[in-house]
Amino acid sequence: MSAGYRTVAEWAAAAHNGAIIYAMSRKVPSQASVAGRWVDLSMTSGNPPPNYYASTPLEAAVLDPFRGIFHGDDVMPAHKHLVEWTLATPTAGFRGKFQLLDYLLYYPFIDLDDLDEQVLDNTVTLPRYESGDGVMVMAVAVAPTVSGGSFTFDYVDSDDVARTSPTIFTDTTAVNIASLAASAPATVAGNGPFLPLHSASKGVKRITAYRNLVGSGGLVALVLVRPLASAVIRSGNVAEEVVFGGPGIMPPRIVDGAYLGIIVNCSASIAAGTLTTDFIFTWA
Repeated sequence: MSAGYRTVAEWAAAAHNGAIIYAMSRKVPSQASVAGRWVDLSMTSGNPPPNYYASTPLEAAVLDPFRGIFHGDDVMPAHKHLVEWTLATPTAGFRGKFQLLDYLLYYPFIDLDDLDEQVLDNTVTLPRYESGDGVMVMAVAVAPTVSGGSFTFDYVDSDDVARTSPTIFTDTTAVNIASLAASAPATVAGNGPFLPLHSASKGVKRITAYRNLVGSGGLVALVLVRPLASAVIRSGNVAEEVVFGGPGIMPPRIVDGAYLGIIVNCSASIAAGTLTTDFIFTWA
């Protein structure tokens, strides 16, 4: 078992002893999306309320954990874990792969038209996973992009080495709000949900600067996240359940103060769709 549970019996006893939280999320997006592109559901309406990455431009900021997926109060010195995740939808567009993330830090309102270097303020630092190990970067559209741009960014990695990312291409078609701007499949923008890093980097501690090589219009937030768990919905109106703790599926730890949110690799537009997810957390 992972840290906090020495045996399977302790894991099972946590729920029996009342160290358990049941939580749910219901998302009803208004934003249209495109098949195969990743979408940040933290920006969509429903429960929990939408996050707009709206704070001072280019200054690092954190999100209020109680406005993300609820997982209870702090439990230190105990360790909290996700032990069950259930997803269901009647919406064809929501069939696809999902990732549960801890949203650590974001840099808002990066201008995809500005060809000057945009220097980022890091007065606020990583609140969790402070080493940066395993921390990834998403480029989330907060205003619609046009298409066809490219950029690089400078960052300090988990080894405290200053790096520059490879050249990254935005999608070749327009990107709507909440979609990830460099995630279209079968194109040079097909990076998956996370931006590529220098080959020697194991994660990101902070981003220091951003440069457009070719402008693409619109605005993005660069978001530092720690991936926690994955799930898949294969068919509509059928609950998909992931139970952690079985062979090869360790219960992911949920650190105190985590802002939890979900991204989806959608199979069609999710506009006017519905996604319901349920969670069980325990601690020991």
